[in-house]
Amino acid sequence: MTTVTASIGYPDRTTVYWLIATSTLVLAPLAPHVPLALWGVIAGLFVWRYAIMARAGRAPGRLLRLGLVALVLVLVYQHYRTLIGRDAGIALLTGLLALKFLELKNPRDAMLCVFLLYFLMLGSFLYSQSIGLALYLLIAALAATAALARIALPGSALDGRQALRLAGGLLLKALPFMLILYLLFPRIQGSLWGLPHDAYSGLTGMSDEMTPGSINQLSQSDEVAFRVSFQGPPPAVKDSYWRVLVMWDSDGRGWSRGPPAFWPVLSYQSHDAPLAYEISFEPSNKPWLPALDLPGSVPDGLRMRPGYVLERNQPVRERLRYQLVSYPHYHTGDIEPAERQRALRLPPTASPRARELALGWRAQTRDGAAIVATALAHFRTQEFFYSLEPPLLGADPVDEFLFDTRRGFCEHYASAFVTLMRAAGIPSRVVIGYQGGEFNAAGDYLIVRQLDAHAWAEVWLAGRGWVRVDPTGAVAPERIEYGAEALRRLASRGQRFGELPPEALSLALGRGWFEGLYRHGRLGLDVVNNTWNRWVLDYTKERQETLLRNLGFEGATRTTLASALGVLLAGALALLALWMWRTDRATDPARAAYERFCRKLARAGLARVAHEGPLDFAQRCGRARPDLKPAIDAVTRSYVGLRYADLKEREHLRTLRRLVAHFSVKRGLA
Repeated sequence: MTTVTASIGYPDRTTVYWLIATSTLVLAPLAPHVPLALWGVIAGLFVWRYAIMARAGRAPGRLLRLGLVALVLVLVYQHYRTLIGRDAGIALLTGLLALKFLELKNPRDAMLCVFLLYFLMLGSFLYSQSIGLALYLLIAALAATAALARIALPGSALDGRQALRLAGGLLLKALPFMLILYLLFPRIQGSLWGLPHDAYSGLTGMSDEMTPGSINQLSQSDEVAFRVSFQGPPPAVKDSYWRVLVMWDSDGRGWSRGPPAFWPVLSYQSHDAPLAYEISFEPSNKPWLPALDLPGSVPDGLRMRPGYVLERNQPVRERLRYQLVSYPHYHTGDIEPAERQRALRLPPTASPRARELALGWRAQTRDGAAIVATALAHFRTQEFFYSLEPPLLGADPVDEFLFDTRRGFCEHYASAFVTLMRAAGIPSRVVIGYQGGEFNAAGDYLIVRQLDAHAWAEVWLAGRGWVRVDPTGAVAPERIEYGAEALRRLASRGQRFGELPPEALSLALGRGWFEGLYRHGRLGLDVVNNTWNRWVLDYTKERQETLLRNLGFEGATRTTLASALGVLLAGALALLALWMWRTDRATDPARAAYERFCRKLARAGLARVAHEGPLDFAQRCGRARPDLKPAIDAVTRSYVGLRYADLKEREHLRTLRRLVAHFSVKRGLA
């Protein structure tokens, strides 16, 4: 193996160790997004660089470095099958950063490492923009800027504390400019640049297909789906049905939206006062949006599809806020013929036993409401169980669920119920969305999480229109009354649904002091995150225009905005320069005393010019005023000795101040 001797005179060991520690700090948030094998290579490269510095070892030669580059490229491509995109790009940059440490030979190499660290900090925000990550990366930026200061002043001119103090001062000075740019820089609607497809791969949203276990899988997540602020008291948990999608078509195994429906959205009549609220919807990479059943308005930029489904023209990839009005109790109008036909369609492979059961109910009565009640009683009285871990089903899941396993999650009950209703000749459909939520009293809003995902049914009854029917409530009313999180808490304590009377159930769902403390802490943290989202991350083009109108810039163009931005930045620079000048004077008492001395001479016509040093100035003043020469020389010697000689600061500063205080242009030193 060919090797060359590394130049270890620069950067110094402390700077390299600082860079390695800062790199570890910056790369930590990216750990879940980089392949494990690549992390092993990166750790090995950092250890290798440490060994080179600690033992004055030899750096790898050019051929070996090229081989290591090839290894990093192969590992990234093998994992992602591409070198382009968010995930692959971030992984590649982390590997190249570690490789750069093997060839640190001059300030340029070290600075390049720091700039790569800055870029990787920005890359972390492609995965999350939480306030916790922002504060963490602020600390990382402080460490990286301190490393940059040490690189710019080599030879251990700054120790760690001084470098951090300097970096902190620079970041504080940059803060006003950051605020001005944030508030006034023209906002671009949507992302600033076109992100690759994988940038949205981590977003969690509700699929437009429902198969056995799909909603159960989604409901394992504790992530926030959306938050809701009501203009008034929120509805009860049992009335909080958040509509997202309507499933029309079934192949016998699962349900889907099917082809687009073109019949008009049915009108309806409300039976109570409307509920007004605002939803803050988290990115889902899906175009459909939740609404409290039944939405009575369509916000700007959205449209309503048949089935009262709200959609957007494009997937939601940024947090979206919209205001709605809903009516919890309603009657819809007549059903369209095409809608009826589609709501009665069953696949040829539909369970024969399910058809036979439904036709038996139909033979007993032609009343749709009575058939619905019979089906719910069947679920309630037979040995059906609500299970968070239902058994796997085969080729005919509806048949196996109804007649064999009888254990399932909400989608099992909704799918089986709609199949039975269609077999009985009642138009019906599956609706998926969310049910319930957790009210956060600290922030006065409702939190709906992915674990609140739910499926229910709707049937069309003459004289009433589409009616919501939740067969899950017939088997596990606790799920509807208390919400999904309460049921999971009940299951974690070994209790089965439906076994406890109401008093015992309330007692079993109670929280201990530790659980209560944890819950309050989690809700308090959510208030902080929601505030961060509302006032920082959700600063959109519309909110910027509102701010400008409040400041008197009604209808401001981009040219006007750019001019105002330039004026404010120039003003901020001037204020910063003035503050730095005054601070510099305040922190240098010797200079402040000498300037008082110069002002006394200026009043006598002996003003000091900018390029004139203290000794030259003293000689010129001595020639002009021989009577003052001894006093001028005494002050100048004291000042020069204090600034440039190795003198005790306190003693000579006291002397300088005394000489300046007693100096007079009329009589020298009084």
